[in-house]
Order: sequence, then C-alpha cells, then structure tokens
Amino acid sequence: MEQNKGLNVVLLGKTGAGKSSTGNTILGRDAFVSKKSSRSVTRDVAVESGSAGHFPVIVHDTPGLFDTEMSDDEIQKKYKEVLQKCESGPCMFLLVMKADRFTAEERKTVEKIEQLLGDERLKKTWILFTRGDELEEENMTIQEFINETEALKNLIQKYDQRYHVFNNKAKDQAGQVQGLFTKIFKPLMMSNLGEDLETLKQNPLKRKYLKRLNQTLLLTVSHPDGLFFWVKVELGKVQLETQSWDRKSLYLYRE
Repeated sequence: MEQNKGLNVVLLGKTGAGKSSTGNTILGRDAFVSKKSSRSVTRDVAVESGSAGHFPVIVHDTPGLFDTEMSDDEIQKKYKEVLQKCESGPCMFLLVMKADRFTAEERKTVEKIEQLLGDERLKKTWILFTRGDELEEENMTIQEFINETEALKNLIQKYDQRYHVFNNKAKDQAGQVQGLFTKIFKPLMMSNLGEDLETLKQNPLKRKYLKRLNQTLLLTVSHPDGLFFWVKVELGKVQLETQSWDRKSLYLYRE
C-alpha cells in the first residue's frame, strides 16, 4: 500500500480502550474486528485506508498494551514497525482512552507510549476518549470529566489541550469524525499561514494562490509535513474544506 496518499492515523492504547471501534468510526465502515475482550483482538498491526469526511486517511490499528497473551517485547516491536512505515508520509497519533477512571494502568500505558514515540512524535499526538455515550447518559461534558481527576487534568495540559471525544455508538458518526479532523487540521493550516484573510489578500506573494469560485474564495495551503489543503473562505471566515497529499506543493508558504 502506498503511504503517500493520505494522512497516516496510528491508533495507540491499551487492550479494550476501543481502538478498533475508533478506526471503524473514522473510516465509516467495519474495517477492523472489534469486540469486548481482555485479550487484544488486534494481534498484528492492521492497516485500512479510506476517507474520513473530506480527508483521505490510512488508519493503523495496533495491538493493545498490557495484552495478556503478548509479551512487552512483541508489542514494542510491532509498534516500532508501524512507526517506521509512517515515516514516508504525514502522520498523526491518537492515544485512545476510555472516558472512565484514570487508573494506574492507564498512566503506565501513557508513559510507555510516550517512551515509544519520543518528543517529536508526541507533538503530533492527540488523546481520543471513547465511550462518549456514557458521559451523555450521565449528563456530563468531557471537560467536566477531565476536571474530576487532577492527574488526567495535568495530562491534558501536558498535551496542550489536544483531545477529543468519540461516541462510537452515535448515529452521526460522520459529524464527529469531521469535528476531529477539522480540530486537528485547522490549527496546522492557520499556524502555517500566520495571517488573517485581509492581510493575505494584500500580500502579493500569496495573493496569486487565491481563486474565486462564485462568492467563495479558494486558497491553496501546504504544511511542512506534506499536507495540501484547499480552504474555503466565506464571509471572512476560514473553513477547512478538503485535504490531499501533494509532494510538489511542499514548503509553498515557507519564506
């Protein structure tokens, strides 16, 4: 499988966190085997590609940490293999955790994953909480859940508030997936531009990348990781429209 046709999304976490269900939610289909078990359903790294809303993605479902039938060395070897595969294209990591008690085992899981990823990859890591449906049943927001536990609150701060919550049982799967990827990509896009729309229009070097389609401005944006965006700009607001991988457009806006 080519690794340069979309964003590599690597699902990390302990057994039973909901990684496979999350992969299915992202792709909008039953791509990965998912069931409740104390043993990891995913014994090898499973890879499936598709679209998450407008975004082409390659999802890597990894074996769970603390699996009862796999040694730590086996699991770490598989993790390192998937990290190497992702080097050929843009990549992000989702640390999947249940919206449940933040136990000592959860903390150990986070520590192990951080050791495996290293500092640079951690900058591309988001915490994704599953079982958002249980929070809804208790009339609790994800922010209220996080604030209940000081250790979890500190973890979210460490990750610069990079977190999201999924209800893998929700009817509107597409909406919550679009919400996740817009949340991830929009800061990348805006930090790369570093300008508002009016400033952009006045910049002769960048103005040529603006195209008008009826009453909508389309703006070509690329990010150093190799993400190529078409951005829809309406009523002075920048909204992410779609994304693809294009090596020729790398560093388009790096001056």
